[in-house]
Amino acid sequence: MIAKQLSAWHPDIVALAEFRGAQPSQSIAQRLHDAELVHQLSTVNKEEPTWNSLLLASRYEIKKVQIEGAPKPDYLWLLAKAEAEPALHIGVILAPLGNQWYDYLDALANVAKGWPKGPGVIIGDTNCALTGLDEDTADSADFKDRFVAPLANAGWRDAFRAIHPQENAPSWYSSYGNGFRLDHAYMNVALQRCLTSCTHDWGRKLEGKKLSDHAAILLDLDFGAAARST
Repeated sequence: MIAKQLSAWHPDIVALAEFRGAQPSQSIAQRLHDAELVHQLSTVNKEEPTWNSLLLASRYEIKKVQIEGAPKPDYLWLLAKAEAEPALHIGVILAPLGNQWYDYLDALANVAKGWPKGPGVIIGDTNCALTGLDEDTADSADFKDRFVAPLANAGWRDAFRAIHPQENAPSWYSSYGNGFRLDHAYMNVALQRCLTSCTHDWGRKLEGKKLSDHAAILLDLDFGAAARST
């Protein structure tokens, strides 16, 4: 059902976190391939197929890009170049919890500063949100200082907040029912002019249940805007 919902949105590019080498995830990849997202990259470790990893599926040709100082572990980071017009660099993320979280965000901020030329987006699960706007606790100061502030200083912008400055839109709920916007898309300066909309969507429900414990980020871009401004 997840693959069916993804196809119903008619995306040109899909980025999935918590993707695995097991059959359910591989079935989703095949369904996306059948929906003409035939160019695919994943970070699945074949020796540890049950580990959370990443998938990027695209109508455009995509190729993996290496960048100095990339976040670790490498199966929770994927940077690719999509041969759209103009080319788009996509960094897919799944920030690990625990002590690794700090090193991961620091590396991610440094990667953003040394980003390849042209439009770029960093998208995925940061495992944190901003106090007072995206969550109700005081636990996100480190997130702001170690990731949001460095990205802002480098010209990157939260796509959702660019369209919805004050909207409360949780993308994940705890077992206590309190919501957090853990999932983000950050755009560099070259991509910001292309943004037309950014929403969180839970998709259809199956037997009254959500398809996933995370909402999808639906990011709509007008690539022609970048070309017209260069």
